[in-house]
Amino acid sequence: MGSEKVICRRAGEGPQHHILGMTNEYKLLASESGQFLSYIVHVPPGCGAPMHHHDRDSESFYMLEGEIMMIARDGTKTVAVPGDYIWFGPGHEHAFLNEGDATARAVVTQSPGLEAERFFAEIDQRGRCEDFEPMRDVTEIGSRNGVRIAPMNDRVLEPA
Repeated sequence: MGSEKVICRRAGEGPQHHILGMTNEYKLLASESGQFLSYIVHVPPGCGAPMHHHDRDSESFYMLEGEIMMIARDGTKTVAVPGDYIWFGPGHEHAFLNEGDATARAVVTQSPGLEAERFFAEIDQRGRCEDFEPMRDVTEIGSRNGVRIAPMNDRVLEPA
């Protein structure tokens, strides 16, 4: 028989984490489902994630609003717009950046998602500390949670 558990989170509901200027609004936690993590990411202009890969998680983006530039390790760039769906398999290095003038929103799903959930919780908590150093702390926290941040130059999205 199937699971008897039902979770309903309406618009604006759900736990949130604040990650490098972005907000993750969780609709389903991996710790709740045991299968995947699903959230709406709000990406303000100029924000994004540095080049990284997930050891175990696949990651997908379904664009709701705005535009997000997806960048592969080889430099290939894809602009994702509303209605677009992008999937990255485990181990695929990628970065993303909102180069537009408005906040972008996408539904992100990570599977199995437990490591990502722990990673985001730690970044959110550490980010509230006065001595938070984003690149140092994100890299260190990622190494404990299956998220590998590529060495970088001065620009966040350019690999060294």
